[in-house]
Amino acid sequence: MKQFNFKQLLPHGIAIAIFLLVTVIFCKPALEKDVVMQQSDVTAVESMKHQSDVYKEKTGNYPLWITSMFCGMPAYNIIFEGPTSPFAYINNAFQCWLPKPLNFFFLCCICFYIFCLCIKVRPYVGIFASLAFAYATYNPILVVAGHDTKLLALAYAPALLGSILLLFDKKYIAGFVLTALFANLHLMQNHQQISYYLIIVIIIMSLFFLYQWIVQKELAHAAKAIGLAIGAALIAVCINAIILLPVLDYAKYSKRGGQLVMDDKKIDANNKIEKNKTTGLSIDYAFQWSNDKVESLSILFPGIAGYGRQVAERDGEYSIFPELTEKSAVANFLTEKQNFPEEKAAEFAKGMYADIYWGGKPFTTGPAYIGAVICALFVLGMFMLDSKHKWWILTASTFGILLACGKNLPGINNFLFDYLPIYNKFRTPEMALVIPQLLFPIIAVLTIDKLLDGNTALLKNSFNKGAIALAVVFAMALVLYFTLDYTKENKDRTKAINQLFAAPADSSMGAKYQAINEKYQPERDNQFYEKIFQQSNGNADIAKGLLTALKKDRQSFFAADITKAFIFTLLTLALVGIVVYKNANTLFLLIGFPVLVLADLLPIGLHYINDKNFDTKEKYQSNQFSPSAADVEILKDKDPNYRVFDMSGGDPFQDSKPSYFHKSIGGYHPAKIGIFDDLATYQLSGSINPGVLNMLNAKYVIQKTQDGKSTVAIPNSGALGNCWFVKNVKYVDGPVNEMKALNNLNTKDTAIIDQSFKSTIGNITTPDSAATIKQTAFDNMTIKYESNSTTTSLAVFSEIFYKDWIATIDGKQVATAKANYVLRALAIPAGKHTIEFKYVNKVYDISYTVSLISMWLLMALLIWFGYYSAKTVTKN
Repeated sequence: MKQFNFKQLLPHGIAIAIFLLVTVIFCKPALEKDVVMQQSDVTAVESMKHQSDVYKEKTGNYPLWITSMFCGMPAYNIIFEGPTSPFAYINNAFQCWLPKPLNFFFLCCICFYIFCLCIKVRPYVGIFASLAFAYATYNPILVVAGHDTKLLALAYAPALLGSILLLFDKKYIAGFVLTALFANLHLMQNHQQISYYLIIVIIIMSLFFLYQWIVQKELAHAAKAIGLAIGAALIAVCINAIILLPVLDYAKYSKRGGQLVMDDKKIDANNKIEKNKTTGLSIDYAFQWSNDKVESLSILFPGIAGYGRQVAERDGEYSIFPELTEKSAVANFLTEKQNFPEEKAAEFAKGMYADIYWGGKPFTTGPAYIGAVICALFVLGMFMLDSKHKWWILTASTFGILLACGKNLPGINNFLFDYLPIYNKFRTPEMALVIPQLLFPIIAVLTIDKLLDGNTALLKNSFNKGAIALAVVFAMALVLYFTLDYTKENKDRTKAINQLFAAPADSSMGAKYQAINEKYQPERDNQFYEKIFQQSNGNADIAKGLLTALKKDRQSFFAADITKAFIFTLLTLALVGIVVYKNANTLFLLIGFPVLVLADLLPIGLHYINDKNFDTKEKYQSNQFSPSAADVEILKDKDPNYRVFDMSGGDPFQDSKPSYFHKSIGGYHPAKIGIFDDLATYQLSGSINPGVLNMLNAKYVIQKTQDGKSTVAIPNSGALGNCWFVKNVKYVDGPVNEMKALNNLNTKDTAIIDQSFKSTIGNITTPDSAATIKQTAFDNMTIKYESNSTTTSLAVFSEIFYKDWIATIDGKQVATAKANYVLRALAIPAGKHTIEFKYVNKVYDISYTVSLISMWLLMALLIWFGYYSAKTVTKN
């Protein structure tokens, strides 16, 4: 038996130590005693799942249905309970049991390092690329936004990619087991869009390898490698069936399954419409967060479109990025042209941080900066490496950049939206930049690893070509610097506005302004210009001057980034050139590149993660989850069976906080039930239909007080309660007519039913005046009612219609009809009856069993693999 050589572990120990050290330094504020990170989306999720948490405290289990948002929706889209899994402990082990957010960055480092080992990169070389992947700017941005699952799924991506490459390298046993393991850990994080992009990368990679195998006549190996990869993936899918299958089953009933189109003329011509519904998300909604073409260069020049905006506050102190200082063009304009005091001008300029961004998205926190060092090595690698990896990486990276452009490359992306499977279920195209973020460091690490092979004389010509290519990149950047207009402006609107305000004021001004709004969509700079124009009492010189100064400041940010990128590129070329031309000690590379990468990435990352992002748990809880004056007043109501419509925070359907305290009609979730999203769009946004509020049992409406400093709860006497008998039924044909029929409808007396449910309703009569129906018991999973009537009458229940709610009358199952577009309705026979709705999700039950069995099969496989590996090592 051969004794194990522990010296082999030394490089890995050093790598782990470096990863831990950098993570601790970068996330140092998280180690303060009793602090919590302030993450907007995590705060929102806490509000979304609060009702589920309370339910579990009472019953020991999470419910499968919640009533705290949108009048009800499946709870497994927010939080659910699967079988106890040993992989939860393995997941924590890979994260070294670190607190948030240290765990994210450490996991990114470890998984990319595993990738490097899988492709036989020298361990010490893998360190710098792992750091580059972990601290690319998109990652700290995800952290502060609270997109935890997205970052965790992305973190596991390189380890999964490396495991598949083991299979492609004929390491069948290790490749199969590790592919199953990391595919499982990746899917456990439950972010399907990241998984989708990773699948795209894997498919492109596999096609390139398949071509090589066909040329080399290795078809048997191709079949074995691809077959084992698919088999491992299926094991992971089965383990995560409890996550994937219920969501897949729900998807076609959610907003992402299709949105109602009321007027064909007002929908984007690029949408596919079937029976007055889009076949997925509407293209204008899905493509909102699309990069401008030039904005994709933010992977190298983060400020090319003005960065974004990030504001954090702690104890009255702020961290703002980006920030206009007293030396900015805006401040200089105010002091020199408008005679503002310097202090006041500096304060005004500092407050304009949100106006610096001029890219194609409605707003953004920041750029997907990969790093000048990594981008430089990527370019060099395209000349210095062989064809084994670089062409599939270039293809996948280019595809990711094209996807990120969304609506700004309609010829490509509109086609993909219509024909690429499942793609129209996703939004936020900019997210596709995770593809080059994942792949660029691979080229970088392969390039440095090749330099260490010693054949540097053969690389001189390739190095020279790469240096020339980089010079061309910076020449193009300079051309852009001088030719971009640094504005996001509808110039036709600006012209119309100027003409309007130049004319003498009269009573028609309001109508003319409305006409301009309808004809010309305002862009970001239009809004800025018009805001300043009004604030300056119609002084066009100030508005124009500030906008011109703002453009100069945007240009200066781009200039600073070009300079910085150029310096880091020169340093990269110097390090590589010393090895290529002077055969210098490779220690230059092993020490120099981790230092360069960290010097490149950490400073911008610290704009997003710093001490201002944290607060004590007590203050955080108080600031985020303290009830308002209106909440306190409403919570005095001892009857729990009512709903609240909170309009105090702006758009009720972009705010989940009310769900922490109430059964809310509003809320926030990107995959709300489709029929409710339609109702919110056409009946509860803009001009609100009071009859719809009544049928949704909105007992209270929350609004701001007149001074805007507090909130007030306004009782709604028209709320119809939990259920009621209607006097009339109006049958209509199709969803458009259903929605239109709700306009001016007396929801107390009449129900709107689609023709398809006519046989379900059957023959009913007007209820007698003494007829009663009431709710007698409520639980998230079960609701009971009692009725008493002398005739067969139609009852409408103020609960969302969804396929998994099973209705029974006196224990006998009956079919449920859909009323008023979103509610449930039953024909109740004459006499006294007990009605019960029970939530039964068969897909969830089957998925639970599949997950339970599959996870223990994989666990047994891992135990065997550990034994097999240990035996093989000692034998050899």
